[in-house]
Amino acid sequence: MLEVNDFNAIRLSLASPAQIRSWSYGEVTKPETINYRTLKPEKDGLFCEKIFGPTKDFECYCGKYKRVRYKGITCDKCGVEVARSKVRRERMGHISLAAPVTHIWFAKGVPSRLGLLLDVAPRTLERVLYFAHYVITEVNDEARQHALEQLLAEIEDEVNRREGAAANRIAIREESLELEIAAIERRRDADLEVADAELPGQIEAVTAEASALEQDLQERDGEKLRAKLAFRGKTLASRGQRIGANVIATLHEVARNQVGAVEEELAAKKTKIEIAAEGETQQRRDEAFEELEPLRQQVSTARDGVRKEHEDLIKRLEKLRDPLESDTLTILTEQEFRELDERFGLVFKAGMGAEAIVGILERMELDTLRVKLQEETHSSSGQRRKKATKRLRVVEALRKSGNRPDWMIIRELPVLPPDLRPMVQLDGGRFATSDLNDLYRRVINRNNRLKRLLNLGAPEIIVRNEKRMLQESVDSLIDNGRRGRAVSGSGNHKLKSLSDLLKGKQGRFRQNLLGKRVDYSGRSV
Repeated sequence: MLEVNDFNAIRLSLASPAQIRSWSYGEVTKPETINYRTLKPEKDGLFCEKIFGPTKDFECYCGKYKRVRYKGITCDKCGVEVARSKVRRERMGHISLAAPVTHIWFAKGVPSRLGLLLDVAPRTLERVLYFAHYVITEVNDEARQHALEQLLAEIEDEVNRREGAAANRIAIREESLELEIAAIERRRDADLEVADAELPGQIEAVTAEASALEQDLQERDGEKLRAKLAFRGKTLASRGQRIGANVIATLHEVARNQVGAVEEELAAKKTKIEIAAEGETQQRRDEAFEELEPLRQQVSTARDGVRKEHEDLIKRLEKLRDPLESDTLTILTEQEFRELDERFGLVFKAGMGAEAIVGILERMELDTLRVKLQEETHSSSGQRRKKATKRLRVVEALRKSGNRPDWMIIRELPVLPPDLRPMVQLDGGRFATSDLNDLYRRVINRNNRLKRLLNLGAPEIIVRNEKRMLQESVDSLIDNGRRGRAVSGSGNHKLKSLSDLLKGKQGRFRQNLLGKRVDYSGRSV
């Protein structure tokens, strides 16, 4: 038995996984408490006698060994050590978690110790811990440099390809334009030739018509006109007028005018043909210019364009830094991670949840970080100095106490002795149990389910969700209601977690440990 009264001082520190296992008398693997028929504790459950000790003084589970004379013997049948039942108040068990989880006090406390140590905002850290975002855990600098060189070579090849392709398209389009213009000119020349060929025939027709009319008038010289005389719509003499030299002179003038009109009409037609050809040529040139201008710009800006397209990728690749070397965490969304992993999977490693954070914390050198932060407090000022001082305080506290940062992540979860979370039978056969048993049961159920999923090789998204649920169940066990909605039991009452047992007026410290009643009625402590 541990002598609890023989001590000079108490020192609180972080427990390593090895320490937790050394405290433990066995692993709790089943969520069951007691058998409903025999009312005896279930093996490997939360009240297991093999782990926590016998429920009756000096009597093993199966009853093979009874009485004090067998004290210290471990039953070969049921595995229970013959001892006082009082040991059930001090013997602890443990749960080996299938995936590491963070201790909510260090992740969600104010200030967040994990956040200060990793130099990341608590909100961002929460996104990583609860499987919303990825965090870069490791970067291979050599592979990153090689990938960067490869990317720049790809950009150069793409520039050459685009420039070559654009130049080729420009040459083809210019050649096509020349052919189109030549076709328009040939069509114009043919139309002009046709127009020129029409002119003599039309003039001859006017002349022949005028000559025939003149001859007719000469034969009828002096005769009175019975009706109006006209030539091609132009009046030569009115009704009743005598035919004479003046009528013939008018005919000559009208015929000349008609010939001039034919020539003018033809000239206008030729001008129209030339204008139409010129307009069509210009239109084709404009169309070609519109098509070629982007290509010419593409040639001139191909390098900048390709660089701009790959700029985001280059920036992301250059931004990939080892969290310990750069002393900053690189957080990625699901989409960003997929894009980078597809392209540069060999360059970096990334993860989610406490598993990713523990990898960074295990590699963390506190002495190196301390020197760096001391330099920063001396060289910087204002907000940066304040932040560096806060971080240095946490680093120094861990360093001087001999605690490792990765011990803030839980891999082995201690299970409280059963007599500190009892289960008592009430009148009427019902049982009253400590809320801690419900909270432990949630952890064990989720942990067992996660182990089963990992063994089955379940899809990543299902495993990730189960890990998040395990993290939330451990959070509820340690401090119910600190993050999200509090876990409720029957009757909608909030389950009391380990933190609730310690804090407040009814907590272990104020209620049991800090003093006793006195005989004066003051309210000061």
